[in-house]
Amino acid sequence: MEEFYKKPLGDILVTRGIISDEQLKEALDEQIQTHKRLGEILMSSGLATEEQITEARALQLDVGYVNLQEVECEAEAVVLVSEQTARAYNLIPIAMVRDRLTVAMANPLDVEAMDLVQIEAKCRVEPALGTEWRIAEVVNKQYGGTSDDLQTAAQQATGTEFSTEESDHGEDIDEVKRQSHRAPVVRMVNVLLTQGVRRKASDIHIEPRRNTVDVRFRIDGELHLVKSLPKSLHAAITSRIKIMSDLDISERRLPQDGRITVRLDNKMVDLRVSTSPILYGERVVLRILDRASGMIPLEELGFAPHELSIFTKLVTRPHGIILVTGPTGSGKTTTLYAALNILKSENTNIMTVEDPVEYELEGINQTNVHSRIGLTFANQLRAILRQDPDIVLVGEIRDTETADVAFRAALTGHLVLSTLHCNDAPSAVTRLVDQGVEPFLVGSAINGVVAQRLVRLLCPDCKAAYHPDEKTKSLLGLPSDADVTLYRAVGCTNCNGSGYRGRLSINEVMVMTDQLRKLTMMKVSASELRHAAMAEGMRTMALDATEKVLAGVTTIEEVQRKVMVESEELSMTLKAA
Repeated sequence: MEEFYKKPLGDILVTRGIISDEQLKEALDEQIQTHKRLGEILMSSGLATEEQITEARALQLDVGYVNLQEVECEAEAVVLVSEQTARAYNLIPIAMVRDRLTVAMANPLDVEAMDLVQIEAKCRVEPALGTEWRIAEVVNKQYGGTSDDLQTAAQQATGTEFSTEESDHGEDIDEVKRQSHRAPVVRMVNVLLTQGVRRKASDIHIEPRRNTVDVRFRIDGELHLVKSLPKSLHAAITSRIKIMSDLDISERRLPQDGRITVRLDNKMVDLRVSTSPILYGERVVLRILDRASGMIPLEELGFAPHELSIFTKLVTRPHGIILVTGPTGSGKTTTLYAALNILKSENTNIMTVEDPVEYELEGINQTNVHSRIGLTFANQLRAILRQDPDIVLVGEIRDTETADVAFRAALTGHLVLSTLHCNDAPSAVTRLVDQGVEPFLVGSAINGVVAQRLVRLLCPDCKAAYHPDEKTKSLLGLPSDADVTLYRAVGCTNCNGSGYRGRLSINEVMVMTDQLRKLTMMKVSASELRHAAMAEGMRTMALDATEKVLAGVTTIEEVQRKVMVESEELSMTLKAA
């Protein structure tokens, strides 16, 4: 192992025959452009697995390596370390050999973690490097937090008597409140929330059926059925969540919205709660707003280097308006938050108006819309403009009044960031004109428009290479004799069998040039604007998506499903490039 100690990771992988010198050179060139970790680049391109990267890192650090797929943890070792420590430092005890405890760690150089484990276990620690995802999986298996834990909690709660009568009498509501505070019910809801956070779900759906209550998690944009619980638990779960979010548990006929802040796995998590009556009872949806993962750097969102450079220049202009467009759930707010994060400073007054505030941003003044009391986007925006802002984020341009105020603010020396629901970047211009915004305002104020979609990333641990057929090559704009390798989703324990893990954005960035401003004033169609923008250098989402498929980052099926480009357009845009 000493021959590899402190050697560059890439050199170790070449020496071990995992990658070639040429592949390393290409990966290092990409690293200079994207600033991503070398291991991440190699995994995303299918050149190395996460296990191979981790084993090479172990050689580099001169520590042991543990493949947790092949090694069983000894129960006598696991009990020596608390669950809190294991989760906080992402480690798992493996075995006790003589007076030394072997511990698989995501960071074997973490002296604080090693000291804490030595104090708890009362013995010397031998650190070994393990794959981060597998350690978390084994921690859940050894300490709880798996689907079995949910099953146990459900069985305990099922034994609790709970009134399911829908009554408006005070004494019944008091009984409901009392029952909702019982330990089995509390544990049931806590397990539900904890699992959602651990599995990196964005939403938890609790849906009453005729005889069951279905619990579904939205993970990487897709809904997955986690558990079908007994119908008798429905009133217990919904009432507990309502109490936690300060909602009216006696009101079951009208939709309600609330918010919960809880500590799960030693981190603060905000939950946005929405209830709605359906045929078999109240449906509850909880949006998970994890403060720790809410702020994603702009460089990690999925922008290609060319588009990232353009967008960064746009958001650093002193005034004007920048729009991010796309359907619900396409990551528009995340993109704007990432932009604000690079703009904030002690010398800049940044204010937002949102519905609602999703993540708390340090150093930024955030406000909520309250439509019930007349505090609309337009009214709140007018008030904000009297607060001497430099930069304003408007959560969404929903109506002509809001658009008019936002555009006039952009023309009076403010930088305005906002979102709009439309399919592509050029359509944002025609949509605003159709809404009644004067073409001269649209043309003069807009600096640029970003359109985006989210696609799932292939799981680096299980994706499989294949050679596409002629039809697929044609779709990608490639000649039939082209030697190209694509990847398909397979499924493993690290991706919960889906074949995908994580998401990234597919983008197109349209800069408002003089030519596009003239066309806007002429009220041309979105199609004409699109052709003009492409002539001015805009790279379409279809082209960006195609390049990510060819790079092995995602699949052609995912692109066709989420980006929703026609086969002809996908092929033509690549050929045009």
